[in-house]
Amino acid sequence: MLRCPNCGAQLHQEGRSYRCANGHSFDISAQGYVNLLIRHSANPGDDSVSIASRDAFLQKGYYQPLAEEVRRLVQENLAAGGNFLDAGCGTGYYLSFLQELPLNFYATDIAKKAVGKCARVNRKAVCFVGNVFHLPFDDGSLDGLMSIFTPYSAEEFARVVKPGGRLIAVTPGREHLYQLKQIAYEQPYYNEEPGYLLPDFRLLSQNNVRYRIHLESGEDIANLWRMMPYYHTTSRQGNERLMALGQADTTVDFLVQLFERKNDDEEA
Repeated sequence: MLRCPNCGAQLHQEGRSYRCANGHSFDISAQGYVNLLIRHSANPGDDSVSIASRDAFLQKGYYQPLAEEVRRLVQENLAAGGNFLDAGCGTGYYLSFLQELPLNFYATDIAKKAVGKCARVNRKAVCFVGNVFHLPFDDGSLDGLMSIFTPYSAEEFARVVKPGGRLIAVTPGREHLYQLKQIAYEQPYYNEEPGYLLPDFRLLSQNNVRYRIHLESGEDIANLWRMMPYYHTTSRQGNERLMALGQADTTVDFLVQLFERKNDDEEA
């Protein structure tokens, strides 16, 4: 199932390590994950502030309706015993809503600290540090995967998901955080909604999970904004206006897409 990132041979768990026939070995950390990312900078992916902000915000339950919609799609579209990957798992919040389902779970992210948090709360999952553009899986070995607010590779996802397999993608919807943008920006804007472009998959369904939330504290506002790319692209003055708020109401809007992997003989 898992392949060695060095040579491509099969990986097998032996005690507290994963090993391949060519002698490459990858230890399972104390947190429960294995690092299969070979070439990388010292701390790739989201920084510690973004990871901590995301974890704190999600634990407040503001995004629980989205997590429940993802769980519904997985439950209705994946058969018991299937192999399912959370590609770009972050701290594992959405995966934690799936743990009672009878699936074989895998989870990966490029940020080591995020994967460590994911592994601690998702003991059923094989969690590893990795790159979604070079997944260490056999061709067609996954029955499904989900990709929530993360970069994606259409080619790599098509390689690892078997024909007939399912893919769940979540991206920001048109109105996502619009009221906060009105405070942070001189010219607030609505998001475009391109969704995922996957020529080797067919789109089965698409809908928006959209609702209003009341951010109860300045800390919640700050955590939400810091976990978004907006924080790094907004002016200092705009960020300060948001951070000065004690509470706020805003729309959250998520585009949720369900895809099916085409057969290899079908035209892309």
